[in-house]
Amino acid sequence: LVDGLSYLGLPLSFNITTLIWIEVLVIRYTEFQSNAELDVEKRLYLGGAYFNPLGLAVDLENEATVKLAEIKHGRLAMVSFLGFVQAMATGKGSLNNWATHLSDPLHTTIINTSFSEPH
Repeated sequence: LVDGLSYLGLPLSFNITTLIWIEVLVIRYTEFQSNAELDVEKRLYLGGAYFNPLGLAVDLENEATVKLAEIKHGRLAMVSFLGFVQAMATGKGSLNNWATHLSDPLHTTIINTSFSEPH
């Protein structure tokens, strides 16, 4: 366990650098597998035994729904990653940062936080 690091009150067994490296390696592997496909249409969306183990995208109607859900979840994940960046920049959690901003919205902004001393 890493001293002092916790999420929802539970101690973490890794630091943020380890988490980023794990994510980079996993994403790189999936991108490599996707780009190994020669058919351009199949290359756009992951599939196969490793990327569709439950067989949820077998029929065409369900496949379109699953693809749309994957895009929405990916976008949500990208937005949620900003919360990690925000926490690293300010040393506070998302709700605490939001409450701080609401208490003084003209002086507690991303610009003010970016150019102030790191926390």
